[in-house]
Amino acid sequence: MTRRSLGGNFAWTLSSGLVYALAQWGVLVACARLGTMELLGEFALGLALTAPVMLLARMNLRTLQATDARSAYGFEHYLGLMVLNVLGGVLLCCALGWLAGYPARTGLVIALLALAKGFEALSEVFYGALQKAERMGLIARSIIAKSVLSVVLVVLALLLTRSAAAAAAALGLSWALVLLLFDAHAYRRVFGGNSPWGRLWHTPWRDQGTRLKSLLGLAYALGITALLGSLRPNVPRYLLEAHAGEAELGMFAALAYFTALGGRVVHALGQAMSPRLGRYHAAGDAARYGRALAGFTGGAALVGVCAIAGAALLGRPVLAFFYGAAYARNLELFVWLMGAAALEYVCVSLQFGLTAARELKAQAPLLVLSVLVVALGSAWWVPSVGTVGAAWALALGWFVELGGGAWLSVRAWRRLARQEENTKAHGPRVQAADAAP
Repeated sequence: MTRRSLGGNFAWTLSSGLVYALAQWGVLVACARLGTMELLGEFALGLALTAPVMLLARMNLRTLQATDARSAYGFEHYLGLMVLNVLGGVLLCCALGWLAGYPARTGLVIALLALAKGFEALSEVFYGALQKAERMGLIARSIIAKSVLSVVLVVLALLLTRSAAAAAAALGLSWALVLLLFDAHAYRRVFGGNSPWGRLWHTPWRDQGTRLKSLLGLAYALGITALLGSLRPNVPRYLLEAHAGEAELGMFAALAYFTALGGRVVHALGQAMSPRLGRYHAAGDAARYGRALAGFTGGAALVGVCAIAGAALLGRPVLAFFYGAAYARNLELFVWLMGAAALEYVCVSLQFGLTAARELKAQAPLLVLSVLVVALGSAWWVPSVGTVGAAWALALGWFVELGGGAWLSVRAWRRLARQEENTKAHGPRVQAADAAP
């Protein structure tokens, strides 16, 4: 299969990622402008509750699929596991909303957002197959389509109803339409054969159950990692909602979403590079793997520095323009959030490298420690300092993970270098032994 250029793939991924981030940001802006701060807080609470569960359901299968250099599992295995996970995730989100005692209106928002994230999770399996083939242009077109459609439908829903539930339903409808009308067609265009849904239904799962369990055993560590990674930014939000109410949560969520713009740049580069990182590691090429990861990490750090500088210099007028004067009065919070994001960007780059190196289980204890630090910091600072304390807690958690992630990355590179040296040292002997009578 023809390899696409890294630059072209990065350009496609970056452009679509920025459009997606702007679209999600546009949804929050629409909630702030067309609704109330309480409506935005209700929507943000739904996102905060469903995000950890649905990220656990996704298990970061896309990255695992894209870096599966030896094709150990087929498309139907990834899709079948994702369908089961999505069904369980939606049900769990509904149960959590009910057990938490939220009003029926908030529970409906939670259920609809969980369903929307379920459609998005299914699209990720198609993206994983296309990413492995380095067809990032098709992925980008899908992301751009669902981004534009989601903003249009959410704005229309808010104009007609002024309801957070209607906005959540519109978001889910847009993602479902793109999944069914674009993603499945793109898959058949690249790989041919039968419908991807047909592959799912016609697979003899009684015979494939062992392989599905094997994939689950490999991916569960990534799922736990995704769950912990989502809990980290959301734990402060739970405490903000409990101590300060939905209005303060809405304001915090609106400012925090600016960090997603830089995050999209880092994720775009990571998604473009992850297949190559996987190939370098599978080939035992420590030098190329190390150079690629070091360059990626340096670029992520540069994005973080630019984010901090931009927030400090332009934060107040930007917040006033997009959200209003009430939001612009929180410049200190905005700068602290960008500082925490700068640490996040570097950590994300290291996570891509560790996943390509199949250092999956080692990431979980580090994330547990990071989440505990954020939770303790939030419990200490949020009641006394408020939203700025939540940003402090996030920054401290990312700092802890950065130290551990750097250590794991260096360890993985050294291990690969030793394997490469052993292969070079013993390769000729093995060949001679094989040639002996």
